[in-house]
Amino acid sequence: MSEEPDPHWPRFMTDKELRAYFGLSERALRRYRALKEFPQKDIVVGKTDSVAVTRFFDWVAGLADAPPRPNSRYVPSAEKDKR
Repeated sequence: MSEEPDPHWPRFMTDKELRAYFGLSERALRRYRALKEFPQKDIVVGKTDSVAVTRFFDWVAGLADAPPRPNSRYVPSAEKDKR
């Protein structure tokens, strides 16, 4: 019996890859993105760190004691002024 190897999943994923990897619907991902603790998408490359998302789900499930660390993503100075 030969088992097929798991497909390779990149560490930084697009929304489509995140939904497939974590089994989320578009609506579920949109709702998670609205939470401040959910890892933000990098605005330069348009991808999210899948390891950070895994840590978020561990925290939600009660497997981690503390919420994930805040994101240190790149924010252009034009957007910093809007905040």
